[in-house]
Amino acid sequence: MVGRYAAMISLGCAKNLVDSELMVSQMIDLGYEMTSEAGNASVIVVNTCGFLQSAVEESVQTVLDLARNKTNGSCEKLVVAGCMVQRYGKKLLDLLPEVDLFIGTSHFHEIKDILRRSEAGSKKRLWIAFPDHIETGPLSSARQTTDSFAYVKIAEGCSNRCSFCLIPRLRGHYRSRTTEDVFQEIAHLVSGGVKEINLIAQDTTAFGSDRNDASALVRLIESLEGIDGLEWVRVLYAYPDRITNELLRAMAQSSKIVPYLDVPLQHCVPRILRDMHRKGEAPEDIVGRIRKMIPGVAVRTSLIVGFPGETGEEFRELVEFVERVEFEHLGIFAFSPEPGSRAARLPAQIDSEVATERRRMLLEIQRTISRRYLEKLAGRILPVLIEGIHPETDLLLSGRLAIQAPEVDGSVLITGGTGIAGEIMPCRITGAHDYDVEAVLVTS
Repeated sequence: MVGRYAAMISLGCAKNLVDSELMVSQMIDLGYEMTSEAGNASVIVVNTCGFLQSAVEESVQTVLDLARNKTNGSCEKLVVAGCMVQRYGKKLLDLLPEVDLFIGTSHFHEIKDILRRSEAGSKKRLWIAFPDHIETGPLSSARQTTDSFAYVKIAEGCSNRCSFCLIPRLRGHYRSRTTEDVFQEIAHLVSGGVKEINLIAQDTTAFGSDRNDASALVRLIESLEGIDGLEWVRVLYAYPDRITNELLRAMAQSSKIVPYLDVPLQHCVPRILRDMHRKGEAPEDIVGRIRKMIPGVAVRTSLIVGFPGETGEEFRELVEFVERVEFEHLGIFAFSPEPGSRAARLPAQIDSEVATERRRMLLEIQRTISRRYLEKLAGRILPVLIEGIHPETDLLLSGRLAIQAPEVDGSVLITGGTGIAGEIMPCRITGAHDYDVEAVLVTS
């Protein structure tokens, strides 16, 4: 096996990326050298997304494109893993005959053994069952992010049962790692130079709930104070009904937690929230409580437009809600009636063109809100995590403020000064765009 190359293509969310990192580690253990050039790889693994139909279509097209390497490249084995496999299972065997192995979310953590069996002559192509595994210990020594930040998955699966969502079917019921296990992984990452940790799960605020430990996330946050070298910790995917005052106090008092909270609210109209099976206090009250208890916090949320039965008046309520609350960061999605979800069977489905136009309108409103928010930062000197050369030009450095999560929010375009990739350095904000800011490094 020595000298053979493998390529990993990871699609979808950050949670998927953590799974990809685990699979990469196992392939390295198996003797493969990883390459970013799929044409040079004898094994190509595509970790797919299956959450939305658009993501499934992207996954299928990516697989078909990479399958050409079986005739035009070095590929001997094409492996498709992840949520799309979990969603469609046996249907993929005939749909994608080019694929040698299909590995569901139930088995991705066993890819080393599955590849060994395949090399030994096993003809089994599909590995799938109900997902119930939770990985423990440092999940990967082969991160796919930059050296400066990492995602740490603190739990797997989801038990919320939102009507529009297939995650419980794709990922299984909610199951948490232990607080000590997560702490040890973070300490290990920081010892390797990581400055920023992003805590992720389908629902981070449910951490410990599967073992009746409602304070597990608070204790984890408090324990991180003892890790020297850890600079920033960010909490992503915080389900609204579990954002307690105890949690907000712990975040506000922490020297590690950045003033940022990602809270997917999905809508503001009570009737629609009931049909979504969303729980918790009124969205505006939640945001107000967060901002009161964590001064200067940047709140990120996601909203769905065009949910079944959403009237023009209810959409106007959502528009007014966004204009009134002024989220620092906002993701907007047009409803997708995913087969198998309860929401897909609801009456009064909204035409996709109407939903798309509503999304466009709301994005335009948010663009103005975002620029106005960023313009207020002009002249301030703020710490910036330097990520390296800007991906679009080697004339600029790129970085992020504490109020900007990786990959989903804007960035800092550094136009002057000498920065060190992986370090957090002071920068003076000199200008603002719709979602990015410009800055120069401050030298003492």
